[in-house]
Amino acid sequence: MGRFLILITAFLVTIGGATFAGVHIISALERQSTTTTHSLKVGSVTRQYEVIAPTATLAKSAPIVVVLGGADSTTSNEIGRDDFLPAANDDKAELVYPVEIKKSWNAIGCCDGAAKANVNDVGFIEALVPKIDPGHTRSIYVVGYSNGGRLAYRLACTDPALFDGTVALKADPMPGCVVTEPQNVLVISALDDPWVPYKPGEKGKETPPATVQIARLHKDMGCGRTPTVVKHGPVTYRSWSCADEKRLAWAVWPTGGHNFPPPAAHSPGADQLIWSFVSKTPLAPVPR
Repeated sequence: MGRFLILITAFLVTIGGATFAGVHIISALERQSTTTTHSLKVGSVTRQYEVIAPTATLAKSAPIVVVLGGADSTTSNEIGRDDFLPAANDDKAELVYPVEIKKSWNAIGCCDGAAKANVNDVGFIEALVPKIDPGHTRSIYVVGYSNGGRLAYRLACTDPALFDGTVALKADPMPGCVVTEPQNVLVISALDDPWVPYKPGEKGKETPPATVQIARLHKDMGCGRTPTVVKHGPVTYRSWSCADEKRLAWAVWPTGGHNFPPPAAHSPGADQLIWSFVSKTPLAPVPR
């Protein structure tokens, strides 16, 4: 009987230890960032933006990433689509999601409801940047997807010193929007994008084709003649050194259409390439 009680006691201690360990495992996997919503007055209009920041104190070397999503989307949709959240959870970045009006951005001449209502989105982002990074103490990048990419280009054309770098994903600038000063720019394209054609002669709803836009950026930013070319599975990544120690990079997926490229078995997701570009670190799996 005594031996039986000893075994029972040992069993309960083991179960208790497993339960205790399980609590710690779950705690380690809990969300390690906080989301807050802020308001900002731009002229007579009150705008909103969401900030996702680590619960721990963010290092001064950690970048701020401002994300401009696509048209007809929501902030929660963009957070799920771009998959940048692990960078905030891992204490590596602060994420900022400005909120659209009429589910679109006015890149001046485009697009949708925001352009028709003449929403001052350029003024909104220009007022937002010093608000989230007073004194410009950290590097700050803008990532624009589709319609958001058009606005990112517009800011690069009209206010080139606003950001430390621009990521234009499946997007074209508006006619007359020319990047005249060397900047850090990453362009993400797909060979089969039905909106942004890859090269002249191919069908697409926007202009210029991706190859033409890259050639323009290469010339206007004074980039070197020969790029560094790296293959990441099916993804081709080219990068050039440009004037004023800036860099131009171009990532091309063979497929994926106009979608935000997700990670696949043998290819990185756009989030991984963007994080490598923003953090200036080698390409590595993003924590999941």
